[in-house]
Formats: sequence, structure tokens, C-alpha cells
Amino acid sequence: MAYLTYRVEITRDETSASAAPSIEITAYIDRVPETDAPEFGRLSRAYKGVWNSRLQYTGDFASLAEALAAINAAFPQAPSIRCYEYTVDDEFAVESAILRRSGGKWVPEQPLKANSPA
Repeated sequence: MAYLTYRVEITRDETSASAAPSIEITAYIDRVPETDAPEFGRLSRAYKGVWNSRLQYTGDFASLAEALAAINAAFPQAPSIRCYEYTVDDEFAVESAILRRSGGKWVPEQPLKANSPA
């Protein structure tokens, strides 16, 4: 059976009080996250003794839909979410398409093609 966990991490920019939070989702595929501090199924305040002080909220989820619902509830105005995949075969997390809010839904950002005008 495959193992899959979606870890959400929400950080803040310490240089600006009005900056929007930075939100990331990492899909751990057949790999257990290195730390087990986040709560499962909900976003919670990050433990200051364990995490970098920039990290404010974190949580592990069984599905992407649950992770997105938690983000929508906590940060309804968030414009984008950076996404990563971290498999047992990878040394580091691999960046995936950014999710952008469009019409009340999260949609993957389409990358520019090499020959298309910018």
C-alpha cells in the first residue's frame, strides 16, 4: 500500500507586517515526513521550539481536498500556493505547478512554453 501525506506549511515574511503569508503544500509520496510535529487533519500553530520562527501554521492531511479546505478556512484571501512532491526516490522535494485562485477554485498555473511570447 502506498503512503501519502499532504503537509501544509504557512510562513510569514518578517520584514513586512502587511505581507501576505506564504503557503506551501508538499505531497510526501511513499515517504514519511522527517518531523512529526504537525497535527493530522487540521492546521495548528507551529511549535516554536521545533520550527523556524517564520513558520506559523502547519498540518498534515490525508487528501489534497482536505488540505485546501483548511487553507481556505484559515486564509480565504490567499492568492497562491506553492506545491512540491517528495518521493522516496528524491533527495529533495521537487517543485510542481503553483496553484492560483481562480473563480473561487484552486487551479494549477500553466507554465509558459519555450516558444510562446511572454
